[in-house]
Parts: sequence; C-alpha cells; structure tokens
Amino acid sequence: MEKIICIPSYGYLIKLAEEAGKMILKGFTQGLKKEWKDDGTPVTEIDQKINDLVLSRFKRDFPEISVYSEEGSREVRGSDFKIICDPLDGTSAFLGGIPESTFCISLVVGGSPFLAVIYDPFLKRMWWAEKDKGAFLNGKKIQVSGHKELKKSIVCIAYWNKAPYHLHLVSNELMKQGATWMSPLSIAYFGGLVASGQIHATIFPGNKPLETAAMHLLVEEAGGKATDILGKPLVYDDGINDGIIEGHIISNGVFHDELQQIIEHVSVKESLNTLGYDR
Repeated sequence: MEKIICIPSYGYLIKLAEEAGKMILKGFTQGLKKEWKDDGTPVTEIDQKINDLVLSRFKRDFPEISVYSEEGSREVRGSDFKIICDPLDGTSAFLGGIPESTFCISLVVGGSPFLAVIYDPFLKRMWWAEKDKGAFLNGKKIQVSGHKELKKSIVCIAYWNKAPYHLHLVSNELMKQGATWMSPLSIAYFGGLVASGQIHATIFPGNKPLETAAMHLLVEEAGGKATDILGKPLVYDDGINDGIIEGHIISNGVFHDELQQIIEHVSVKESLNTLGYDR
C-alpha cells in the first residue's frame, strides 16, 4: 500500500511567512550584531531564528518533508518532498537599515516547485503561487508585463566579486540596447516584481536554489518563463546537500531567449580573450 504524505497548503506557508515577517520587522529596529559566514556573506540572529522556526514547524507538522534552508537543513532520506527556504533574503540590506528584505519559501515535489511564497514585511506584500492555479499578490491574481523588447526594459542582475558568467559585462551590453539594469539587495523581492509586471527579468549566477525555486513557480504561474542561465530547465532534485543550479534567468518570457544569448555571447567572448584571442 502506497504511503500517503501530508503536505502544507499555501495558507500554511502564508501564515509562516507572516510570523517570519514579524520577526524581521522587530529585528530591523534593534541594531543587530552581524557575523560572517565562510562564504563571506553576513548573517544575523534573525536569520538563524527564522531558520529555526521553519525547521521546527516542519519537523512538528510535516516530518516526512525535507527542509533545505539557508542557515541549516533537515534531510528526510528518500522523500520526494522538499521545502526550500531563505529565511531572510537581503541580509545586507537588513543590516544597513534598508527595508528591502524578504522571507522566501517553496515546496518542491519531485524536483519541481508546487507552492511558493515571497513576503515583503515592510510593505505587507505577499506573493504566492500554486502549480496550475495562478500567481497572486495580496489575494489578487497577477501577470507578468507584456513589454516586448530589451529597449526600455528593466532587468535585475545579481553579481559579486568572482561571480561566474561575466554579468558585469552583460549589464553593459544591456545598457547599449537601451535597457535599465538594477542590482538587487533581495533577489526574491525582484522575482515578485517580475511576477506582478513591475520589472521584466532577473538574472542570477548563484548555484543555490534558495530563492530561485519560489521565483520560478511564481513567475511561471504569472505567465513568464524560468530557466537556468544556460537556457536549460530548472530542476531541484539533486539531493538535499548537493542540489545546485546553474543560476537562473527568470523573465516575462518575451525576450528571455535574447537575454540568454547575450550572456552566452559575452561568456564566449571573455573565454576567447582569456586564451589570447581578441575577437
């Protein structure tokens, strides 16, 4: 007899997001001390407290679901169900007193996102999506922008020292084509903006799916497109500790392929330059 697994509803994830949001707002005014992780990124007491909240709730309510979260995970071997979470996306902004941080969580089933929630507690904006049922912002159905070309588009590009794919050069190329680009403090926040049609794309070179999984479902359910940075499908089933992605392009879908081609062209050109070819 096949075992029945209980999974959370979008309402459960929304309530969890609201609870996390209260913790973010409370910590925002307290001048918290930061520490540094091995990868050189900051972490605060609030990151860890929200992470612990997520772990404890799922251990209590859904013990057969794995949790992969920024500050600590819990693996359930053999489970096809996984929570992917960034408890505080935008820690640097949070520490700098800039109100651009989000709580981001998704339920992945068999490698594909099934539920997603991104919550901005500062403006009380709750984005959520359920597979095949649409995307919503504060209960109102949303869709991506129909903007048709790179010219006058707004593209969010995340990059940092030694980030792959030469995205600093990609940003220059986009400006040449008349696009505006922004650097995110919370990549999940900008994913919400793509879904609700306020900007047109995000490009992310990182290999952790902490925000990408939720953004992926949210934007696809709003009518957009999500792939890895190489243009291949995004899959989240490579194991709880080894599951990595090749970045992402998440967009309104209209000029998605053009963005991928620009990234590929810049990467090939820089590789040739490294080898001593000037083309």
